[in-house]
Amino acid sequence: MSHQRESTHNSNQHAMHSKIDQHSRNILFFGDPQLGSHRGWQRFLTYFPNAEHLIWNKGTPKAPLHQALRQKHWDITISFYNDFIFEHDDFPFLGLPLNLHPALPTIRGVGHDHIPLIEGHPEHGGTLHYLQQPPRLWQNAADVIDNGRVIRTRKRELSPLTNYAEIRSANQEIMLEMLSELCEQLLSWGSVESVQQALDVEATENGHSWGKRYIGHSERDIILNTLRLSDPNHRALAIGNQTELPLLSNA
Repeated sequence: MSHQRESTHNSNQHAMHSKIDQHSRNILFFGDPQLGSHRGWQRFLTYFPNAEHLIWNKGTPKAPLHQALRQKHWDITISFYNDFIFEHDDFPFLGLPLNLHPALPTIRGVGHDHIPLIEGHPEHGGTLHYLQQPPRLWQNAADVIDNGRVIRTRKRELSPLTNYAEIRSANQEIMLEMLSELCEQLLSWGSVESVQQALDVEATENGHSWGKRYIGHSERDIILNTLRLSDPNHRALAIGNQTELPLLSNA
């Protein structure tokens, strides 16, 4: 067993033989208000109506969320479209920690709706990966957490004419598709042990690896501010020079 698997899963052996079905109550959905608290959570509920969820509003205190998730030992935690950074001491409670990241592995961190357009990437998409436990008091925990093994990706071609609003909407749809796929597999595999075995095999065989560059919020903001000065009409810039847009649809 690799060190990475040990750091991610060693504390979760209590959950290995837990049954997973539509009645499961020990699954945690962790999202944000942009997509996770509406379409993501509602879709998740169609598969696991008794699951629980936590939603973090960016800019609000994180301590209540850390406290809430540590109230019980979860079998599986699914982090979905989510900027919340889990701490070292959260991981013993997360069970099998999975993350749905709204970009391909070449884009670690943030900027998934901007960087592909700025850099002219031929593809965009989403990534399912393990969350990796960071060392205690690690200065850049996000860089470690988001470096867990890649399980799968979903890609789409990126037109040179695609703008910010279009790629944002497309990335959100990919996230919802990948969430549905994962939920169907959880129910099909039927236990945490079977889920981990199947995902471990997929992660080993797919050959995906993360890009070396990690883009944090500060770097993304510098990139966007520089672009606004040099090319205010660039397709990567949002309407009204905003870096975020509301959901385009409630479908």
